[in-house]
Amino acid sequence: MPGAAGTAHGDVLVSATTSDAFGSMVVSRPPDALALAEAMVHEFQHSKLGALLHLFPLLQDDGAEIHYAPWRPDPRHTTGLLHGAYAFTGVTGFWRDRLAEAEAGGGADPGTGADSGADAASAGFHFALRRLQTRLVVRTLLTRGELTPVGTRLLHGLAATLDGWLREPVAPATAARARAAAVSHQVEWRLRNLRCDEPERAALLAAYRAGDAAPPAGAHRPVLAGKPGPWSDPRARLYRDPPRTPAGADAQLVAGDPGTARALYAETLRRSPADAHALSGWLLAQAALDPAHRRLLRRPERLAALAPGTPEELREAAAWLAVP
Repeated sequence: MPGAAGTAHGDVLVSATTSDAFGSMVVSRPPDALALAEAMVHEFQHSKLGALLHLFPLLQDDGAEIHYAPWRPDPRHTTGLLHGAYAFTGVTGFWRDRLAEAEAGGGADPGTGADSGADAASAGFHFALRRLQTRLVVRTLLTRGELTPVGTRLLHGLAATLDGWLREPVAPATAARARAAAVSHQVEWRLRNLRCDEPERAALLAAYRAGDAAPPAGAHRPVLAGKPGPWSDPRARLYRDPPRTPAGADAQLVAGDPGTARALYAETLRRSPADAHALSGWLLAQAALDPAHRRLLRRPERLAALAPGTPEELREAAAWLAVP
């Protein structure tokens, strides 16, 4: 299972495992020992799951790449989701251990005395982020995956582990930044990968132009927008390490100034109305300023379907959709 993941320092580390060679892995040169340790945990989880898949069928996969995986820029099939859920449960546990070490004595490994390289703030952020994201994927598999009885048992075990970890305390400010980072990635992922189907888009436009109420979101049936291009969320690094002197829309949003951030995103959208990063940022800032707009974060492609061409049109369309 090849993959790429951000390290604690923001570098991209590429690694891969094959289920035909248990315990083997390929890892690009890591920036430090902590990144290598995280990658090894990740890849050995893939090896363990590969061994299980040789012994037991865990799910029936139609191969449709339609599901959200928080660690990927593109939609995934259910086998990919299962591998991600199992691997990142291990990664979540890795950061939980680093957090406990940092809180107990500054990050020293009790077995070797070596510095783990993780401070409490960084470890707490990664633990809080990965437990949220991985639990979401486990829920997707339990509700939408065609699991075998053995697969169902495995997923319920992962869910129980993650639910226990979700109850463990993390510094409130750190947990809030982790939640914001998770929402940021999902909103932009949806804008880049999903769109309303043609009947829904037509119904939304007709109701908007007529001044009628928006069609109910419960009938929303998104479709894939096409082959996605590579992208990453630069806000993720800022949520992990908030800048001391914010510069730019993303930094202002992360620093807690959504008004300034919204204005800066609007300037970008005036030049490039279809910019998914700016539109997702504008929505996040707007939701922070007006809680009624939080509902738009769940299905931002409904706003994109109205094709607002200017920031003024965007505000009007968002206000219309935000009405219950």
